[in-house]
Amino acid sequence: MDIYKRLLGYVKPYRWRLAIAFMCMLAFSMANALVSVALYVITKGFVSKNQVIVDNIPYLSKYFPELTSVALPVIWIPVILVGVFILRGFFDYVSNYHMANVGILAVRKVRDDLYRHLVYLSHDFYAKGRTGDFLSRITNDVGQIQGAITDVITDLVKQPLVILFNIPFIFMWGGKYALIAIVIFPLVAIPIVVLGKQLRKLTKKMQERTGDITSFIGETLSGAHIVKAFGREEGEIRRFEEINNNVFEYFRKTIKITIIQRPLIEVIGAVGAAFAVWYGIKYLSPERFAAFFISLYVCYEPLKKISKVNSTIQQSIAAGQRIFEVLDAKPTIHDLPGAVTFAEPVTEISYDHVGFFYESEKWVLKDIEVKAKHNEVVAFVGASGSGKTTLVSLLLRFYDPVQGAIRINGKDIRDLTLHSLRSLIGIVSQETVLFNCTIRENVAYGRPDASLEDVKRAAEIAYADHFIEALPQGYDTPLGDRGLKLSGGERQ
Repeated sequence: MDIYKRLLGYVKPYRWRLAIAFMCMLAFSMANALVSVALYVITKGFVSKNQVIVDNIPYLSKYFPELTSVALPVIWIPVILVGVFILRGFFDYVSNYHMANVGILAVRKVRDDLYRHLVYLSHDFYAKGRTGDFLSRITNDVGQIQGAITDVITDLVKQPLVILFNIPFIFMWGGKYALIAIVIFPLVAIPIVVLGKQLRKLTKKMQERTGDITSFIGETLSGAHIVKAFGREEGEIRRFEEINNNVFEYFRKTIKITIIQRPLIEVIGAVGAAFAVWYGIKYLSPERFAAFFISLYVCYEPLKKISKVNSTIQQSIAAGQRIFEVLDAKPTIHDLPGAVTFAEPVTEISYDHVGFFYESEKWVLKDIEVKAKHNEVVAFVGASGSGKTTLVSLLLRFYDPVQGAIRINGKDIRDLTLHSLRSLIGIVSQETVLFNCTIRENVAYGRPDASLEDVKRAAEIAYADHFIEALPQGYDTPLGDRGLKLSGGERQ
Protein backbone atom coordinates (compact mmCIF):
# COMPACT_ATOMS: atom_id res chain seq x y z
CA MET A 1 0.00 0.00 0.00
CA ASP A 2 3.05 2.31 0.19
CA ILE A 3 2.98 2.36 -3.61
CA TYR A 4 -0.71 3.24 -3.65
CA LYS A 5 -0.12 6.04 -1.12
CA ARG A 6 2.55 7.48 -3.42
CA LEU A 7 0.06 7.42 -6.30
CA LEU A 8 -2.53 9.20 -4.15
CA GLY A 9 0.07 11.90 -3.44
CA TYR A 10 -0.52 13.10 -7.01
CA VAL A 11 -4.11 14.17 -6.17
CA LYS A 12 -3.14 16.50 -3.29
CA PRO A 13 -2.75 19.63 -5.48
CA TYR A 14 -6.43 19.31 -6.47
CA ARG A 15 -7.93 19.44 -2.97
CA TRP A 16 -10.67 21.91 -3.89
CA ARG A 17 -11.97 19.62 -6.63
CA LEU A 18 -11.87 16.71 -4.21
CA ALA A 19 -13.77 18.73 -1.59
CA ILE A 20 -16.54 19.58 -4.08
CA ALA A 21 -16.69 15.95 -5.23
CA PHE A 22 -16.89 14.64 -1.64
CA MET A 23 -19.70 17.04 -0.73
CA CYS A 24 -21.64 15.95 -3.81
CA MET A 25 -21.04 12.28 -2.94
CA LEU A 26 -22.51 12.96 0.50
CA ALA A 27 -25.57 14.60 -1.05
CA PHE A 28 -25.89 11.77 -3.59
CA SER A 29 -25.86 9.18 -0.79
CA MET A 30 -28.64 11.02 1.04
CA ALA A 31 -30.74 11.28 -2.12
CA ASN A 32 -30.05 7.63 -2.94
CA ALA A 33 -31.43 6.55 0.44
CA LEU A 34 -34.72 8.27 -0.42
CA VAL A 35 -35.37 5.78 -3.25
CA SER A 36 -36.97 3.41 -0.73
CA VAL A 37 -39.21 6.26 0.50
CA ALA A 38 -40.34 6.90 -3.08
CA LEU A 39 -41.17 3.21 -3.55
CA TYR A 40 -43.05 3.16 -0.23
CA VAL A 41 -45.18 6.13 -1.35
CA ILE A 42 -45.81 4.56 -4.79
CA THR A 43 -46.96 1.26 -3.25
CA LYS A 44 -49.23 3.15 -0.86
CA GLY A 45 -50.73 4.98 -3.83
CA PHE A 46 -51.70 1.69 -5.50
CA VAL A 47 -53.74 0.81 -2.44
CA SER A 48 -55.61 4.10 -1.90
CA LYS A 49 -55.71 5.28 -5.58
CA ASN A 50 -56.89 8.90 -4.97
CA GLN A 51 -54.56 9.87 -2.16
CA VAL A 52 -51.50 8.51 -0.43
CA ILE A 53 -51.77 7.94 3.29
CA VAL A 54 -48.32 7.56 4.79
CA ASP A 55 -48.49 5.58 8.03
CA ASN A 56 -47.33 2.32 9.52
CA ILE A 57 -43.70 3.48 9.64
CA PRO A 58 -41.97 1.96 12.69
CA TYR A 59 -39.67 4.10 14.89
CA LEU A 60 -40.70 7.26 13.01
CA SER A 61 -43.87 7.78 15.05
CA LYS A 62 -41.88 7.56 18.27
CA TYR A 63 -39.57 10.48 17.39
CA PHE A 64 -41.84 12.37 14.96
CA PRO A 65 -45.48 11.96 16.13
CA GLU A 66 -46.71 14.45 13.51
CA LEU A 67 -45.64 11.96 10.79
CA THR A 68 -47.74 9.11 12.24
CA SER A 69 -50.28 9.58 9.46
CA VAL A 70 -49.79 11.97 6.53
CA ALA A 71 -52.19 12.26 3.56
CA LEU A 72 -50.84 13.41 0.18
CA PRO A 73 -52.62 13.91 -3.18
CA VAL A 74 -51.76 11.14 -5.64
CA ILE A 75 -50.18 13.76 -7.97
CA TRP A 76 -47.30 13.92 -5.48
CA ILE A 77 -46.18 10.40 -6.45
CA PRO A 78 -44.56 11.36 -9.81
CA VAL A 79 -43.23 14.59 -8.25
CA ILE A 80 -41.49 12.68 -5.44
CA LEU A 81 -40.18 10.02 -7.85
CA VAL A 82 -38.77 12.52 -10.37
CA GLY A 83 -37.43 14.77 -7.61
CA VAL A 84 -35.46 11.95 -5.97
CA PHE A 85 -33.86 10.91 -9.27
CA ILE A 86 -33.09 14.51 -10.29
CA LEU A 87 -31.21 14.98 -7.01
CA ARG A 88 -29.39 11.65 -7.47
CA GLY A 89 -28.45 12.44 -11.06
CA PHE A 90 -27.26 16.00 -10.41
CA PHE A 91 -24.99 15.18 -7.47
CA ASP A 92 -23.71 12.04 -9.19
CA TYR A 93 -22.78 14.04 -12.31
CA VAL A 94 -20.96 16.80 -10.41
CA SER A 95 -18.99 14.37 -8.23
CA ASN A 96 -18.00 12.17 -11.19
CA TYR A 97 -17.03 15.21 -13.29
CA HIS A 98 -14.65 16.59 -10.66
CA MET A 99 -13.19 13.17 -9.85
CA ALA A 100 -12.57 12.47 -13.55
CA ASN A 101 -10.72 15.80 -13.80
CA VAL A 102 -8.60 14.93 -10.77
CA GLY A 103 -7.73 11.58 -12.35
CA ILE A 104 -6.76 13.11 -15.70
CA LEU A 105 -4.65 15.85 -14.08
CA ALA A 106 -2.90 13.38 -11.78
CA VAL A 107 -2.10 11.01 -14.66
CA ARG A 108 -0.73 13.90 -16.72
CA LYS A 109 1.62 14.82 -13.84
CA VAL A 110 2.77 11.19 -13.40
CA ARG A 111 3.49 10.93 -17.13
CA ASP A 112 5.34 14.29 -17.12
CA ASP A 113 7.46 13.24 -14.13
CA LEU A 114 8.21 9.84 -15.63
CA TYR A 115 9.29 11.26 -19.00
CA ARG A 116 11.38 14.01 -17.40
CA HIS A 117 13.14 11.46 -15.19
CA LEU A 118 13.75 9.09 -18.10
CA VAL A 119 15.33 11.87 -20.16
CA TYR A 120 17.78 12.71 -17.35
CA LEU A 121 18.75 9.12 -16.49
CA SER A 122 22.26 8.03 -17.45
CA HIS A 123 23.37 5.80 -20.32
CA ASP A 124 23.96 2.80 -18.09
CA PHE A 125 20.26 2.74 -17.15
CA TYR A 126 19.20 2.48 -20.80
CA ALA A 127 21.77 -0.24 -21.39
CA LYS A 128 19.94 -2.44 -18.85
CA GLY A 129 16.45 -2.03 -20.35
CA ARG A 130 14.57 -1.84 -23.63
CA THR A 131 13.05 1.20 -25.28
CA GLY A 132 9.73 -0.62 -25.84
CA ASP A 133 9.47 -1.44 -22.13
CA PHE A 134 10.02 2.22 -21.20
CA LEU A 135 7.33 3.20 -23.74
CA SER A 136 4.96 0.68 -22.16
CA ARG A 137 5.53 2.18 -18.72
CA ILE A 138 4.82 5.72 -19.93
CA THR A 139 1.69 4.74 -21.89
CA ASN A 140 0.11 1.51 -20.61
CA ASP A 141 1.20 1.55 -16.97
CA VAL A 142 0.45 5.24 -16.44
CA GLY A 143 -2.94 4.78 -18.13
CA GLN A 144 -3.63 1.85 -15.80
CA ILE A 145 -3.43 4.05 -12.68
CA GLN A 146 -6.10 6.54 -13.78
CA GLY A 147 -8.91 4.24 -12.68
CA ALA A 148 -7.13 3.72 -9.36
CA ILE A 149 -7.21 7.45 -8.75
CA THR A 150 -10.63 8.32 -10.18
CA ASP A 151 -12.82 5.24 -9.66
CA VAL A 152 -11.22 3.99 -6.46
CA ILE A 153 -11.37 7.28 -4.54
CA THR A 154 -14.93 7.78 -5.76
CA ASP A 155 -16.10 4.33 -4.70
CA LEU A 156 -14.15 4.29 -1.43
CA VAL A 157 -15.97 7.47 -0.40
CA LYS A 158 -19.33 7.16 -2.14
CA GLN A 159 -20.19 3.48 -1.63
CA PRO A 160 -19.63 3.39 2.17
CA LEU A 161 -21.72 6.58 2.43
CA VAL A 162 -24.50 4.94 0.39
CA ILE A 163 -24.47 1.98 2.78
CA LEU A 164 -24.26 4.20 5.87
CA PHE A 165 -27.25 6.36 4.90
CA ASN A 166 -29.26 3.37 3.75
CA ILE A 167 -28.88 1.19 6.87
CA PRO A 168 -31.31 3.29 8.97
CA PHE A 169 -33.94 2.84 6.24
CA ILE A 170 -33.35 -0.93 6.17
CA PHE A 171 -34.13 -1.07 9.89
CA MET A 172 -36.97 1.43 9.57
CA TRP A 173 -38.75 -0.69 6.94
CA GLY A 174 -37.64 -4.16 8.02
CA GLY A 175 -37.37 -3.83 11.78
CA LYS A 176 -35.59 -6.76 13.47
CA TYR A 177 -35.60 -8.81 10.23
CA ALA A 178 -32.99 -6.41 8.83
CA LEU A 179 -30.39 -7.91 11.19
CA ILE A 180 -30.33 -11.13 9.16
CA ALA A 181 -29.23 -9.28 6.03
CA ILE A 182 -26.77 -6.98 7.83
CA VAL A 183 -24.93 -9.86 9.54
CA ILE A 184 -23.90 -11.21 6.12
CA PHE A 185 -21.98 -8.02 5.21
CA PRO A 186 -18.60 -8.98 6.79
CA LEU A 187 -18.51 -12.27 4.84
CA VAL A 188 -18.30 -10.30 1.61
CA ALA A 189 -14.72 -9.27 2.47
CA ILE A 190 -13.39 -12.85 2.17
CA PRO A 191 -13.38 -13.19 -1.66
CA ILE A 192 -12.22 -9.57 -1.99
CA VAL A 193 -9.05 -10.15 0.06
CA VAL A 194 -8.18 -13.65 -1.18
CA LEU A 195 -8.64 -12.94 -4.89
CA GLY A 196 -7.05 -9.48 -4.69
CA LYS A 197 -3.58 -10.83 -3.84
CA GLN A 198 -3.64 -13.22 -6.80
CA LEU A 199 -4.80 -10.43 -9.09
CA ARG A 200 -1.87 -8.13 -8.22
CA LYS A 201 0.72 -10.82 -9.06
CA LEU A 202 -0.96 -11.69 -12.37
CA THR A 203 -1.36 -8.03 -13.36
CA LYS A 204 2.33 -7.26 -12.83
CA LYS A 205 3.35 -10.21 -15.02
CA MET A 206 0.81 -9.19 -17.68
CA GLN A 207 2.18 -5.62 -17.75
CA GLU A 208 5.73 -6.93 -18.13
CA ARG A 209 4.62 -9.04 -21.10
CA THR A 210 2.83 -5.99 -22.54
CA GLY A 211 6.20 -4.23 -22.40
CA ASP A 212 7.61 -7.12 -24.45
CA ILE A 213 4.97 -6.47 -27.13
CA THR A 214 5.72 -2.73 -27.29
CA SER A 215 9.44 -3.39 -27.49
CA PHE A 216 9.05 -6.04 -30.20
CA ILE A 217 6.77 -3.87 -32.36
CA GLY A 218 9.10 -0.87 -32.11
CA GLU A 219 12.11 -3.03 -32.99
CA THR A 220 10.40 -4.69 -35.97
CA LEU A 221 8.89 -1.52 -37.45
CA SER A 222 12.13 0.46 -37.14
CA GLY A 223 13.91 -2.37 -39.01
CA ALA A 224 11.10 -3.02 -41.48
CA HIS A 225 13.43 -2.73 -44.50
CA ILE A 226 15.71 -5.43 -43.04
CA VAL A 227 12.74 -7.73 -42.40
CA LYS A 228 11.58 -7.36 -46.00
CA ALA A 229 15.07 -7.59 -47.48
CA PHE A 230 15.62 -11.00 -45.88
CA GLY A 231 12.07 -12.23 -46.44
CA ARG A 232 11.49 -12.63 -42.70
CA GLU A 233 7.86 -11.40 -42.56
CA GLU A 234 6.37 -14.75 -41.54
CA GLY A 235 9.12 -15.40 -39.01
CA GLU A 236 8.52 -12.05 -37.32
CA ILE A 237 4.75 -12.63 -37.35
CA ARG A 238 5.25 -16.00 -35.59
CA ARG A 239 7.47 -14.39 -32.95
CA PHE A 240 4.88 -11.67 -32.35
CA GLU A 241 2.04 -14.19 -32.09
CA GLU A 242 4.02 -16.14 -29.48
CA ILE A 243 4.60 -13.04 -27.32
CA ASN A 244 1.00 -11.89 -27.82
CA ASN A 245 -0.30 -15.32 -26.79
CA ASN A 246 1.66 -15.08 -23.50
CA VAL A 247 0.00 -11.73 -22.78
CA PHE A 248 -3.39 -13.22 -23.64
CA GLU A 249 -2.92 -16.09 -21.16
CA TYR A 250 -2.15 -13.70 -18.31
CA PHE A 251 -5.00 -11.43 -19.39
CA ARG A 252 -7.44 -14.35 -19.39
CA LYS A 253 -6.43 -15.33 -15.84
CA THR A 254 -6.80 -11.71 -14.71
CA ILE A 255 -10.26 -11.45 -16.25
CA LYS A 256 -11.30 -14.73 -14.61
CA ILE A 257 -10.40 -13.43 -11.13
CA THR A 258 -11.95 -10.01 -11.75
CA ILE A 259 -15.22 -11.43 -13.04
CA ILE A 260 -15.68 -14.11 -10.37
CA GLN A 261 -15.68 -11.57 -7.52
CA ARG A 262 -19.01 -9.99 -8.43
CA PRO A 263 -21.02 -13.27 -8.63
CA LEU A 264 -19.48 -14.49 -5.35
CA ILE A 265 -20.50 -11.31 -3.56
CA GLU A 266 -23.97 -11.42 -5.13
CA VAL A 267 -24.47 -15.02 -3.93
CA ILE A 268 -23.30 -14.19 -0.39
CA GLY A 269 -25.54 -11.12 -0.36
CA ALA A 270 -28.46 -13.08 -1.79
CA VAL A 271 -28.23 -15.58 1.08
CA GLY A 272 -28.65 -12.83 3.65
CA ALA A 273 -31.35 -11.09 1.63
CA ALA A 274 -33.22 -14.39 1.08
CA PHE A 275 -33.61 -15.02 4.81
CA ALA A 276 -34.62 -11.41 5.43
CA VAL A 277 -37.17 -11.50 2.58
CA TRP A 278 -38.58 -14.81 3.77
CA TYR A 279 -39.33 -13.34 7.17
CA GLY A 280 -40.43 -10.03 5.65
CA ILE A 281 -43.08 -11.64 3.45
CA LYS A 282 -44.62 -13.28 6.50
CA TYR A 283 -44.63 -10.26 8.82
CA LEU A 284 -44.46 -7.01 6.76
CA SER A 285 -47.18 -5.11 4.90
CA PRO A 286 -46.78 -4.86 1.07
CA GLU A 287 -45.58 -1.21 1.08
CA ARG A 288 -43.07 -1.83 3.88
CA PHE A 289 -41.85 -5.02 2.23
CA ALA A 290 -41.31 -3.22 -1.11
CA ALA A 291 -39.39 -0.41 0.60
CA PHE A 292 -37.39 -2.93 2.67
CA PHE A 293 -36.45 -4.98 -0.39
CA ILE A 294 -35.28 -1.95 -2.41
CA SER A 295 -33.24 -0.76 0.60
CA LEU A 296 -31.47 -4.13 0.69
CA TYR A 297 -30.78 -3.93 -3.03
CA VAL A 298 -29.44 -0.38 -2.78
CA CYS A 299 -27.18 -1.53 0.06
CA TYR A 300 -25.75 -4.61 -1.65
CA GLU A 301 -24.98 -2.82 -4.93
CA PRO A 302 -22.17 -0.73 -3.34
CA LEU A 303 -20.61 -3.93 -1.98
CA LYS A 304 -20.20 -5.23 -5.53
CA LYS A 305 -18.57 -1.94 -6.55
CA ILE A 306 -16.23 -2.09 -3.55
CA SER A 307 -15.11 -5.55 -4.70
CA LYS A 308 -14.19 -3.96 -8.05
CA VAL A 309 -12.29 -1.28 -6.14
CA ASN A 310 -9.96 -3.90 -4.72
CA SER A 311 -9.30 -5.31 -8.20
CA THR A 312 -8.48 -1.83 -9.51
CA ILE A 313 -6.18 -1.11 -6.56
CA GLN A 314 -4.26 -4.36 -7.08
CA GLN A 315 -3.85 -3.61 -10.79
CA SER A 316 -2.71 -0.04 -10.08
CA ILE A 317 -0.19 -1.25 -7.48
CA ALA A 318 1.32 -3.56 -10.10
CA ALA A 319 1.50 -0.63 -12.56
CA GLY A 320 2.79 1.70 -9.84
CA GLN A 321 5.65 -0.68 -9.03
CA ARG A 322 6.87 -0.46 -12.63
CA ILE A 323 6.47 3.34 -12.70
CA PHE A 324 8.31 3.92 -9.42
CA GLU A 325 11.10 1.53 -10.43
CA VAL A 326 11.99 4.18 -13.01
CA LEU A 327 11.28 7.22 -10.83
CA ASP A 328 13.41 5.78 -8.01
CA ALA A 329 16.36 5.09 -10.30
CA LYS A 330 19.12 7.65 -9.71
CA PRO A 331 21.28 9.06 -12.52
CA THR A 332 24.83 7.79 -12.03
CA ILE A 333 26.18 10.71 -14.05
CA HIS A 334 25.22 14.10 -12.63
CA ASP A 335 26.66 17.46 -11.60
CA LEU A 336 28.81 17.06 -8.51
CA PRO A 337 28.37 19.50 -5.61
CA GLY A 338 30.29 22.65 -6.45
CA ALA A 339 30.55 21.85 -10.19
CA VAL A 340 31.68 24.91 -12.15
CA THR A 341 30.58 26.22 -15.54
CA PHE A 342 33.41 25.94 -18.08
CA ALA A 343 33.58 29.11 -20.15
CA GLU A 344 37.21 29.47 -21.35
CA PRO A 345 38.82 28.61 -24.70
CA VAL A 346 39.89 24.96 -24.92
CA THR A 347 43.67 24.62 -25.18
CA GLU A 348 44.22 20.97 -24.27
CA ILE A 349 42.33 17.71 -23.68
CA SER A 350 44.11 14.91 -21.84
CA TYR A 351 43.33 11.35 -20.77
CA ASP A 352 45.34 10.65 -17.62
CA HIS A 353 45.80 6.86 -17.02
CA VAL A 354 42.12 6.24 -17.85
CA GLY A 355 40.62 2.79 -17.27
CA PHE A 356 37.03 1.69 -17.78
CA PHE A 357 34.81 -1.40 -17.76
CA TYR A 358 31.03 -1.80 -18.14
CA GLU A 359 30.60 -4.78 -15.84
CA SER A 360 32.36 -7.72 -14.18
CA GLU A 361 35.73 -5.92 -14.32
CA LYS A 362 36.26 -6.88 -17.96
CA TRP A 363 38.40 -3.92 -18.93
CA VAL A 364 37.38 -2.14 -22.12
CA LEU A 365 40.07 0.53 -21.67
CA LYS A 366 43.18 0.23 -19.50
CA ASP A 367 45.76 2.90 -18.60
CA ILE A 368 44.94 5.15 -21.57
CA GLU A 369 47.04 8.32 -21.94
CA VAL A 370 46.18 10.86 -24.65
CA LYS A 371 46.98 14.55 -25.07
CA ALA A 372 45.39 16.69 -27.78
CA LYS A 373 46.38 20.34 -28.18
CA HIS A 374 44.34 23.16 -29.69
CA ASN A 375 44.11 22.89 -33.52
CA GLU A 376 45.36 19.27 -33.52
CA VAL A 377 43.34 16.56 -35.24
CA VAL A 378 43.49 13.20 -33.47
CA ALA A 379 42.05 9.96 -34.94
CA PHE A 380 41.56 6.69 -33.06
CA VAL A 381 41.92 3.64 -35.29
CA GLY A 382 41.27 0.06 -34.26
CA ALA A 383 39.23 -3.08 -34.74
CA SER A 384 35.52 -3.19 -33.94
CA GLY A 385 34.99 -3.55 -30.20
CA SER A 386 38.43 -2.18 -29.29
CA GLY A 387 36.93 0.74 -27.34
CA LYS A 388 37.00 3.70 -29.74
CA THR A 389 33.37 4.73 -29.11
CA THR A 390 33.77 4.19 -25.36
CA LEU A 391 36.84 6.44 -25.38
CA VAL A 392 34.82 9.32 -26.86
CA SER A 393 31.74 8.58 -24.70
CA LEU A 394 33.90 9.15 -21.61
CA LEU A 395 34.78 12.65 -22.87
CA LEU A 396 31.06 13.48 -23.07
CA ARG A 397 30.56 11.96 -19.59
CA PHE A 398 28.05 9.40 -20.83
CA TYR A 399 30.05 7.28 -18.39
CA ASP A 400 32.77 8.14 -15.86
CA PRO A 401 36.20 6.45 -15.84
CA VAL A 402 36.71 3.66 -13.31
CA GLN A 403 40.34 4.75 -13.03
CA GLY A 404 42.18 7.93 -13.89
CA ALA A 405 40.72 11.22 -15.10
CA ILE A 406 39.93 13.17 -18.26
CA ARG A 407 40.92 16.83 -18.16
CA ILE A 408 40.19 19.92 -20.23
CA ASN A 409 42.78 22.68 -19.71
CA GLY A 410 43.95 20.68 -16.71
CA LYS A 411 40.48 20.60 -15.09
CA ASP A 412 38.87 17.23 -14.33
CA ILE A 413 35.67 17.12 -16.41
CA ARG A 414 33.81 15.67 -13.39
CA ASP A 415 34.24 19.07 -11.74
CA LEU A 416 32.43 20.82 -14.63
CA THR A 417 28.67 21.11 -15.12
CA LEU A 418 27.35 18.61 -17.66
CA HIS A 419 25.68 21.32 -19.72
CA SER A 420 28.79 23.48 -20.05
CA LEU A 421 30.94 20.41 -20.88
CA ARG A 422 28.65 18.99 -23.55
CA SER A 423 27.98 22.40 -25.11
CA LEU A 424 31.70 22.48 -26.05
CA ILE A 425 31.46 19.31 -28.11
CA GLY A 426 30.02 18.65 -31.56
CA ILE A 427 29.32 14.99 -32.23
CA VAL A 428 28.50 13.01 -35.35
CA SER A 429 27.34 9.63 -34.04
CA GLN A 430 27.71 6.31 -35.84
CA GLU A 431 23.92 5.95 -35.87
CA THR A 432 22.00 8.58 -37.82
CA VAL A 433 19.34 10.04 -35.50
CA LEU A 434 16.87 12.60 -36.86
CA PHE A 435 13.73 13.89 -35.16
CA ASN A 436 10.23 14.30 -36.59
CA CYS A 437 10.47 18.06 -37.15
CA THR A 438 11.84 20.35 -39.88
CA ILE A 439 15.33 20.23 -41.41
CA ARG A 440 16.11 23.58 -39.82
CA GLU A 441 15.15 22.33 -36.34
CA ASN A 442 17.26 19.20 -36.78
CA VAL A 443 20.35 21.11 -37.94
CA ALA A 444 19.96 23.58 -35.04
CA TYR A 445 19.14 20.87 -32.47
CA GLY A 446 22.16 21.70 -30.30
CA ARG A 447 21.52 25.46 -30.62
CA PRO A 448 17.75 26.07 -30.84
CA ASP A 449 18.32 29.85 -30.93
CA ALA A 450 20.52 29.66 -34.05
CA SER A 451 19.47 31.97 -36.90
CA LEU A 452 18.55 30.70 -40.37
CA GLU A 453 21.87 32.09 -41.65
CA ASP A 454 23.74 29.98 -39.08
CA VAL A 455 21.78 26.89 -40.12
CA LYS A 456 22.53 27.50 -43.81
CA ARG A 457 26.24 28.02 -43.06
CA ALA A 458 26.36 24.70 -41.20
CA ALA A 459 24.58 22.97 -44.11
CA GLU A 460 27.10 24.43 -46.57
CA ILE A 461 30.05 23.17 -44.52
CA ALA A 462 28.45 19.68 -44.49
CA TYR A 463 27.76 19.86 -48.27
CA ALA A 464 24.04 19.40 -47.55
CA ASP A 465 22.79 22.78 -48.78
CA HIS A 466 22.31 21.72 -52.42
CA PHE A 467 19.72 18.98 -51.78
CA ILE A 468 18.03 20.89 -48.91
CA GLU A 469 17.38 23.94 -51.08
CA ALA A 470 16.05 21.67 -53.86
CA LEU A 471 13.22 20.46 -51.57
CA PRO A 472 9.80 22.18 -52.03
CA GLN A 473 9.90 23.76 -48.55
CA GLY A 474 13.68 24.03 -48.26
CA TYR A 475 14.87 24.26 -44.67
CA ASP A 476 11.25 24.19 -43.41
CA THR A 477 10.65 20.71 -44.88
CA PRO A 478 9.28 18.27 -42.24
CA LEU A 479 11.44 15.14 -42.12
CA GLY A 480 8.85 12.64 -40.84
CA ASP A 481 9.57 9.77 -38.47
CA ARG A 482 13.36 9.15 -38.18
CA GLY A 483 13.92 11.27 -41.31
CA LEU A 484 12.77 8.51 -43.64
CA LYS A 485 11.77 11.06 -46.29
CA LEU A 486 15.50 11.44 -47.06
CA SER A 487 17.93 8.95 -48.53
CA GLY A 488 20.51 7.27 -46.27
CA GLY A 489 23.29 9.58 -47.48
CA GLU A 490 21.13 12.68 -47.11
CA ARG A 491 20.25 11.70 -43.55
CA GLN A 492 23.94 11.34 -42.69
